[in-house]
Amino acid sequence: MSAPKESPEEVTQQLPRIHPPGANDTAPLWRSEIGKLDSLMATNVMGHQPPPPAPRPPTPRALPVKALGLVAVALVAALVWLLIDAMGSENKSTPAATTSTAPKGEFEFAKSEQVPVPLKVTGCAEHAYGATKEFLTSNPCEKLVRQLYTTTLDDGRTAYTSVSVVTLRNAQDAAKFKELTSTDGTGNVNDLVREGVAKVPELKTLASGGFSSKLQDREVVIVESDTVKHGPDEAEHNKLMKRISTDAFRLASELAG
Repeated sequence: MSAPKESPEEVTQQLPRIHPPGANDTAPLWRSEIGKLDSLMATNVMGHQPPPPAPRPPTPRALPVKALGLVAVALVAALVWLLIDAMGSENKSTPAATTSTAPKGEFEFAKSEQVPVPLKVTGCAEHAYGATKEFLTSNPCEKLVRQLYTTTLDDGRTAYTSVSVVTLRNAQDAAKFKELTSTDGTGNVNDLVREGVAKVPELKTLASGGFSSKLQDREVVIVESDTVKHGPDEAEHNKLMKRISTDAFRLASELAG
C-alpha cells in the first residue's frame, strides 16, 4: 500500500530553515589579502601594471618666487656691470682742460688738455732756435718752464697761447735775452706747438700770430698766441693775438717754482 502524497505546503514545512548570515558569520580578511586583492583589481586584462602617475607640477606659488629671484639676480648683475663700465670709462677718459687759477683778465684761459702740467727743463738751448739758441748756448739758463693754454674768441675760434718763463743766471743776462727775443728775425724759445708737444691740425707754430715779452728780474716771460684760421685782416688779427699774449702775462704765476 503506497504512502499518501504530501501536499506542497507540507513539503515546504519540512525543508530546513536557512538563516541570513550575521556579522559574526563572515570570515575576516587579513590586510595582506586585501593588498593582493587591490593589486589584482588594478591589473588590466593583458597582465600589465598601469604606468606610474606623472610627477606633480610645482605649486602655483613657487613659480612667482623663482621668477622674482631670477629678476633680482639680473638686476644685481646689471648694476655691477654698469659700475665697472663707468669706472673703466673714467680711467680711460682724456684729461679735460681746466680753467686757469690766475687773476682775472680780459680773456678766460684754460690749460690745454694735451699739456695738463707745466713742462720744466734746464737745458734751454735745446728748446730754442736762431740767434736765441746761440745766446742760450753761450749764456746757459737755469731753467725753462712752459705751458699751453686755450681761449675762445667771440667768433667761436680757439686761440692757442704758449707761455714760456726763462730764468737766467743774473739780471744782466735776462735783460739782454729779453732785448734779443723782442727783435724780429732772432728766433725764440720753441712754443709747445712748434716743438710738437701739442698737436693742433693745420697749425705748426704760434710764431705767426701775436708775440709779447716781459722782464721780471732774472726771468723773461715770453708769450705767443695764434689761431688755426686768421681773420680777413691780417694786421687786425695780429693785434688781437698780441692782446691775448699780453693778457696772458698773468698766467706766469702758475709756472713759478
